[in-house]
Amino acid sequence: MDKAIEALNQILGIAVQIVFTAVGLWSGMKITKNKADFTGMLIIAFSCSLIGMLPPPWGLIFSLLCMFLLLWKFAGAKLFPDCLFVVLLSWGIGVSGKHLILYLAQHIK
Repeated sequence: MDKAIEALNQILGIAVQIVFTAVGLWSGMKITKNKADFTGMLIIAFSCSLIGMLPPPWGLIFSLLCMFLLLWKFAGAKLFPDCLFVVLLSWGIGVSGKHLILYLAQHIK
């Protein structure tokens, strides 16, 4: 039973991180006035979250690099400062949202 709850926490954490990162990417692209649809940002967030599951620190490095390159390639944003700003901001929002939800889930039990 304990392993099932831990697996559910992992799935919940990844899902929350994907949604929060996609919202961060989409809003960052709107702030920088670049064209981007939410579906594309959701796909970028999903793929980068899967890459982020690699062992540390490689998961973090490859995930941020992948997000940076996908955003540059598919959203047409400038490399600096638009992509850098949006990637770091959305990654921070996604990771902090994931940890906040998991923290609240542990304390609500």
